[in-house]
Amino acid sequence: MRRASNRYLLSAALAAFAATALSACSLGIPEQQKPRVELPQEFRLPQNDLVTAFERRVGRIAVVAEDGNILVMDQTGGDVMRITRDGNRLMPGTDEALFYSLPVWSPDAKQIALVELTARRTASNATIEINPEAVVIQRGPNSMVIQQTEEGQMVQPVEPGMHIERRPQRVIIQRGSDGSEFVSSAVYLASADGKRPLREIFLSKTEDIPYLDWAPDSSHIAFLTQDLEDQTFGLNLVNTQDGARPRKLFEGASAFWSWNPDGKTLIAKVGASRGGADRLALVDTTTDQTTRIPTKSRLAFQAPHFSPDGGYMLITEATDNSDRHRLILADRTGKPVRTLTEFEGRISFAWSPAGAKLAYVVQSDQQEPGGPLTVMDVNTGSKKVISNKPVVAFFWSPDGQRIASFSRASSTDIAPDFKGFDFTPPLSVPYMLLETINPEDGSARGLFYFAPTQAFQRLASEFDRYSRSVNIWSPDSRKLVFTLTYGNSNGTRDYVLETEASGSINPRVIGNGSLAFWSPK
Repeated sequence: MRRASNRYLLSAALAAFAATALSACSLGIPEQQKPRVELPQEFRLPQNDLVTAFERRVGRIAVVAEDGNILVMDQTGGDVMRITRDGNRLMPGTDEALFYSLPVWSPDAKQIALVELTARRTASNATIEINPEAVVIQRGPNSMVIQQTEEGQMVQPVEPGMHIERRPQRVIIQRGSDGSEFVSSAVYLASADGKRPLREIFLSKTEDIPYLDWAPDSSHIAFLTQDLEDQTFGLNLVNTQDGARPRKLFEGASAFWSWNPDGKTLIAKVGASRGGADRLALVDTTTDQTTRIPTKSRLAFQAPHFSPDGGYMLITEATDNSDRHRLILADRTGKPVRTLTEFEGRISFAWSPAGAKLAYVVQSDQQEPGGPLTVMDVNTGSKKVISNKPVVAFFWSPDGQRIASFSRASSTDIAPDFKGFDFTPPLSVPYMLLETINPEDGSARGLFYFAPTQAFQRLASEFDRYSRSVNIWSPDSRKLVFTLTYGNSNGTRDYVLETEASGSINPRVIGNGSLAFWSPK
């Protein structure tokens, strides 16, 4: 099904995820037994309610909701459970508010780690307009209406929502803020069933937390901190048992890592400042013993990656030509085994969960993100370009049979016979094309052209990091979840869509939110 005309938009203060929560905080989700959030009437995508009622539920989906809270729901948008409830609420007696972001499932799907951000509203200016022709009112839980009457002013609270009012007979006050001031950030653990209270495992008043990553055995969490003073990044590790204290393993201009499937070892890549060589090291998380892997120059990749069996890893090394690098297959200690390919630029890669295949994108132009998507068989060395589009992010399905590919796009890229869904906006925002691709033969199914949410854009910009810790695929590899922005020049909202990877069934809007991840089981 394709809409043939009138393409409308489906569409940090501190950190990109937190910034999205701050910018969308005025649009809350009403609590109801089974929230059903739809696009505006002219863009609703029909569903068979009878089929929905009897379809098999697969896993659960964690959502960063518009009101700054974390929700968990099933693939239909039903059976909603609130993990947090105090997001986007001013703390009593202060001008500080809480927001939550980045809900990351533990591998056993029993817990969710999440980030809490506390921010203080800064001074703002007010624009006053008397009797405008029309006004778009975007109402949040803390918004107020000041109504002019003969007796004076009367202040009334309003409910969350958004609407256009024609010739309003009131004084309109629009609050414009220059941003928010960081107060603190924290990492919390929540039980996936919502039956236990949140447990704080880290708190900082000087560092932001842009990334969380569970150990494969769910025993530890590695998390990234960014010092807001000197902009350095730290790799931190904490045991998830009660009372355990986090420890900082590395600090540098950047920090990326990959867990070995044994859950006891990780490989860390720590960026050096001022042109120095990057550090590559193995960490035994049971003893904190660190083993340096020799490197001679800056490494031409962001995130390292252990193979599914834990026996190998992917790294790079420079060639004699300073502009070219080699993608190296190394053993679990970092010792090179053989060269897989040579490239020029920066490479982002990921192993197939099923075994000896890997996919990679080489970005040769730093000004233009993305590049062709290539799949290689590590055993034979054979490789195949499966997409020549500018792929900016990709995610293997859990069974390794498909790849979800996100590439840069524009409205002019959409062919008249495109058989997917066109949700491109009329505003100056980035577009993406979502395809699912068979890594064996390169056959692709185009699903959507859409405008990603700010949080999803951040995830895509470092997908080789985030693909190690979060899932946009359902556990059975049949469905996908992602977020997009929809609206027009009068206002936008963020939507969570669940869709069949085959594109054979209409996509389904399951809620409003900036980011969503599927549980691993």
